Amino acid sequence: MNRQSAARRRGRRGVTMIELLVALAIISIGVFGLAGGATLVTRLTGGGTIQTRAAMVANAHIEQWRSMTCSSVSSGQDTVRSVISQWTATSVTSAGSRRGTSISLTVQYPTTKGMRSQVYNTILPC
Repeated sequence: MNRQSAARRRGRRGVTMIELLVALAIISIGVFGLAGGATLVTRLTGGGTIQTRAAMVANAHIEQWRSMTCSSVSSGQDTVRSVISQWTATSVTSAGSRRGTSISLTVQYPTTKGMRSQVYNTILPC
């Protein structure tokens, strides 16, 4: 009986080849999942960067217009760092006198799925 139990103990030592392959497959799936997640995070971060750039360009335009007089603001367009800005300025009148300027600013910026646009509206008092 001692010989049989000793033989069983000797046969149970170590890890079998199938156990190693299963463990390797599980670890590989986890590593590929992490790599896919890292790719997604990198792409989303890049998208946030261009959206932030577009918002900063729009903010710069609006601040520039606020420093100007109502009569000097006019419609136009420009491109800054691949962000296309187009704006229209219309006067706001009440009782025959000019009260302000209404500005509609559209910024267009590139994404991985094509161009995306955002519209900003503001009124500058005179």
